[in-house]
Amino acid sequence: MLIKKEITIQDIQKCIAGNGWSFGNEILYEMCRKNPDHNKADVIVGKIWLIGRSYAAAIERRKNVNETDSGDDFYFNVVAPKMLKAGEELDMRINELKKYDTITIDNLKEIIDTHLFLTNVFSDISGHNNRSLASKYLHFHVPNMFYIFDSRAIQGAKSYVMPDKQLRASLAPFGDKEYIELVIRLFTFQEHVKSQFGMTVTPRVIDSFLLNY
Repeated sequence: MLIKKEITIQDIQKCIAGNGWSFGNEILYEMCRKNPDHNKADVIVGKIWLIGRSYAAAIERRKNVNETDSGDDFYFNVVAPKMLKAGEELDMRINELKKYDTITIDNLKEIIDTHLFLTNVFSDISGHNNRSLASKYLHFHVPNMFYIFDSRAIQGAKSYVMPDKQLRASLAPFGDKEYIELVIRLFTFQEHVKSQFGMTVTPRVIDSFLLNY
C-alpha cells in the first residue's frame, strides 16, 4: 500500500474550490497563456522575473556575481540571451505537452525530460540547480502537466505517499532525481484520488492539498 494517510473527499473538494491565492495565480497563468513563446527578450524576462519572485525561486540567486551582470542587467545580459537560444526547443517541448489533458503513465517520461531540459538551461544561467523554478515556470505554461517542486511540497508528499520503486526505476534515466522523487509520489496520489473518488485532480489542487490551504 503506497498511501500512508487518509485522504478524504472533503479535503479534495476544499482544494478544488480554491483559496485566497487563486486571483494572484490566475494573473500568472493568463500571462503565460497570452505570451507562451520564448522569442522575445522582454517577454522572457517578465515571465521569469514574475514567476520566480512570486514563488521565492528567483533566478538571480546565483554564483559568481560580477558588476557587469548585476541587478537588472543580469536579466537582459545573461538570462534573456540564453533563454532565446533555448527558446525554439523549449517551445516545441511545451507545445507537445499541451496536447495532453492530464498526467498519465504514458507521458511521465516526456514531462520529467522537459523539466530536466529547463533545469539545465537555468543551471547554465545561474550556476545553481533551479529545479524548483523550472517546475514552477513550466507549471504556469502547462498547468495540468507539471507538479510544483519545493521543500514544503516534498515534505507533504512524503507524509502521504510511499515511493513507487518500480516507477522510480523506470523514470530514473530521464530526469532530475529530486524532481522524480516528487513526481512518483504525486502521480500515485493523483491515481489514488481517481480510483477512490472518480476524479482527476490537477497539480494545482494537489499542491493546495499538500500545503493545507
